[in-house]
Amino acid sequence: MKKIVLYIITFIFILISIIVFYLVSIGYETNKFNSLLEKKITSYFTNTQIDIDKIKVKINIKTLSFFVTTTSPKIKYHSSKVNIKRVDIYINLNSLIIGNPEINKVNIISNEIEIREIKNVVKYLKPSNFKKFFLNEVEKGKMTFKLDLFLKNNKIQNYEINGYVKNFSAG
Repeated sequence: MKKIVLYIITFIFILISIIVFYLVSIGYETNKFNSLLEKKITSYFTNTQIDIDKIKVKINIKTLSFFVTTTSPKIKYHSSKVNIKRVDIYINLNSLIIGNPEINKVNIISNEIEIREIKNVVKYLKPSNFKKFFLNEVEKGKMTFKLDLFLKNNKIQNYEINGYVKNFSAG
């Protein structure tokens, strides 16, 4: 009887280890959460349309969270296409178990974007010196960026953006 219980416990432990290893290294690809995520994103960001093809769910053991990643989502902001390469969303595992998912961090990585395409998006931002300079003085170029949004209670607390510009020209 003891051997049977020991075999069952060992089997369960090995099975859980294999599942965790798979979710850490490869992840689970699905399209079942697409409509839910699309509705959440459009409710947070008005005048935004998003179309997600596939989602990959992975676990991050170090921070006890899991993250959802998608490649090449089709995003439109005020009818202007935003060329995004990848989006990663880190969700606290404990809050997900409770039933109130809390997003900790969002990483957005862009493809190379023409400055004229960025101008179509920037014109809808709040008035600022940056907006005025960008719309009136910047003439041409290409840009790539990585945006990290840090959230607390699903509200943006801080952000970090870095990237590069090629063939930049300002008047």
